[in-house]
Amino acid sequence: MVDQILQSNGLIKEFPTGGLSIGKNKGRPSKKRILDGITFDLPKGLSLALLGPNGSGKTTLLKTLSTIYSPDGGGATVCGYDIVSEIKEVRKRISFVTPSMDFQKKLTLKQTLDFFVKVTGGDMALAKDFIEELQLDHLWNTKLETFSEGQKAITRLCVGLQKNPEILFADEVTNGIDFRRKQVVLDFLEKQGRERTLVLVDHDPEVVDVLCDKILLIALGGTVRGMVDVAELHSKFNYMYDIMVIPKGTVTKKEVKDIWSRYEMIGGMCRFFASNREEATEIHERVIKWGNFIDIKTSGISIEDITLMWLKKHEDELEERLQEDRKKAKEAELARAAKKKKATNKRRKKAG
Repeated sequence: MVDQILQSNGLIKEFPTGGLSIGKNKGRPSKKRILDGITFDLPKGLSLALLGPNGSGKTTLLKTLSTIYSPDGGGATVCGYDIVSEIKEVRKRISFVTPSMDFQKKLTLKQTLDFFVKVTGGDMALAKDFIEELQLDHLWNTKLETFSEGQKAITRLCVGLQKNPEILFADEVTNGIDFRRKQVVLDFLEKQGRERTLVLVDHDPEVVDVLCDKILLIALGGTVRGMVDVAELHSKFNYMYDIMVIPKGTVTKKEVKDIWSRYEMIGGMCRFFASNREEATEIHERVIKWGNFIDIKTSGISIEDITLMWLKKHEDELEERLQEDRKKAKEAELARAAKKKKATNKRRKKAG
């Protein structure tokens, strides 16, 4: 029995830049490293969101784990099978859904799904249940060329579900689906998450909150900064509102901190965090009393905002540790130099 549905060990992925390398690899085609030693385990029965800043390699990791890209280093197992040496076994057990997936537009929905069932050895039953749940049975014999973006997104999910996969990899799973049907899709996938693992890249906080148990936090440069429970991340950053203030001129940290202790300064702007509506109102009142601002805007905090806060906090703590290590190394170096100088002076004195 496989205890870990996903295991990644030092996974590396690089892409050519189109130029030539310099230094020891001079003359060879240069490459940019997108994933740099990704390591994590996901226990069976849990679903995962990949979150991080744009350009951190989330979609590249999704495509590498789903065998669309081959790794350039490290390795991974999916459902207990190696993604390189046992690629056929992996592909039998997974589906990959992405907005870039396209279809033959002259085929109907039924013809499209019949084709994928035949090619992949799937089963129409789960996809049919999904269509019925969405009350879209009337589309069975409709050509895809007439479909809206939301209906195309639903078709992609049907293609993914017809394989009845052990793992469903999905990029922006509800992108383009209208609000009412999105709730039905999330309810359906939440039930499915009890029977299979979902691994998602999604900027929609509701999707992550509803469908995922764990979040893999990825920093720029394609490195893992940690894996946390969704509930744990919310509890660490218990904020509901984000109040962005544009000052009239340059402001000091002391001025900003006097307004509210939970803040962040970004490119000359001030960002305050409130845990509830009462705190948000109080921040507004304090900013208005302060008066030195051009604009003030309030918005809700998303899971992506919280993720970026976590990454920044982690990186700040890491930088503090590195500075402390440098300080200790410098002190140790000075102590050794002083000891050496003392010993030298002692020898000279003795010789004299």
